[in-house]
Amino acid sequence: MVTIEERDLNILIVEDEEDTAEVVCTVLEDAGFRARAVDRGELALDHITHQTPDLVLLDINLPDINGIDVLRQVRKHSLLPMIILSGYGEDKDRVIALEAGADDYLSKPFSPEELVARVRALVRRVFDWTPRPITHLQVRDLELDIARRQGNIRGRPLHLTPIEFGILAMLMRYAGQVISHDDLLRNVWGDQYRGDFSVLRVNISRLRQKLETNPRRPVYIVTVPGQGYWMPSNR
Repeated sequence: MVTIEERDLNILIVEDEEDTAEVVCTVLEDAGFRARAVDRGELALDHITHQTPDLVLLDINLPDINGIDVLRQVRKHSLLPMIILSGYGEDKDRVIALEAGADDYLSKPFSPEELVARVRALVRRVFDWTPRPITHLQVRDLELDIARRQGNIRGRPLHLTPIEFGILAMLMRYAGQVISHDDLLRNVWGDQYRGDFSVLRVNISRLRQKLETNPRRPVYIVTVPGQGYWMPSNR
């Protein structure tokens, strides 16, 4: 199997603190990635449009455009994997970032080891999450094309982030079975997220908006109180 390092992926760091940007670039390059830094939101948007990086580390506090606004602009047309970097550690700030479409959220200060682990975990979710033999999943009117990482429901294309795709793939693979909160967190996000139910709830809510005719009465992603979620195979 091709390793993450051998992929030689290009990572864009959007960070206006020069020392921080330099350290992050060095850490990622030492881990086998290619890294480039820009210090403004406008430069980030231009780079994303014309250079198409494989992953973005995006600081919230930028001098020209708030990082969340950059994220929202990107999400209008792209599912590019993005990790928010923030000096704020409060849950509400992380929820705002996740609701805007972030795939992960890393609070400053963070260790080089944690940074590389988060990047590698997201890269695995994007490129290596699904075992190769399965190429197609279907539950009633919901379909996932694993090879192309595309989905549709009732013939309508679904615009899914890497995290949303991972959640759906697991629920569909085990349709008819209850998947615990921790099993979903561990398989989609990684062991470090076990017990962190807020990040799961935000993404389940976003998925229901995309899947359900009435998100308040879901029929595709059903909550099992105190246990987890399940996807009924027939309804």
